[in-house]
Amino acid sequence: MAQFDVQGVDSLLSKLDRLGRFEEVAPKMMEAGMEALQKEVVAEASKHKDTGEMVASIEPTGLTRTTEGVYYMCTRPTGYASGKGRKRKWKNARKGKGEGSGQTRVRNMEKLIWLEYGVKGRPATPVITNAVIRAEPQVVQAMREVFERQVGGG
Repeated sequence: MAQFDVQGVDSLLSKLDRLGRFEEVAPKMMEAGMEALQKEVVAEASKHKDTGEMVASIEPTGLTRTTEGVYYMCTRPTGYASGKGRKRKWKNARKGKGEGSGQTRVRNMEKLIWLEYGVKGRPATPVITNAVIRAEPQVVQAMREVFERQVGGG
């Protein structure tokens, strides 16, 4: 899950809070920013695709609000490897007590984590980190545009 703090966004959100429109505008800002972030995560993950299943499964979660009033959402791979790998029942499957072939299916999220942090014999290739760094200006701009449209500042 990609997570980052941006000072420009913090100031926009505090202005919304002062205007009493936080509950109305903040979710729209989050969704606009997520579009930019998702594009970058997909672009970065596409550089490392094998079958393309993991990249194709990347999608944003819905917006969630915690009991403390904090909104969050993320973009991440969903589902499992389909089994369309070339040599095994499931591409990159783990050995284990799976059905039939003695292998367990692998979640697409695990594949992304293996890329991000590396595994024994394979160095880390930070997909999420690079995507977040590249997306930050676009995310801030998208959120600022929604803020200005909604609040009438631009």
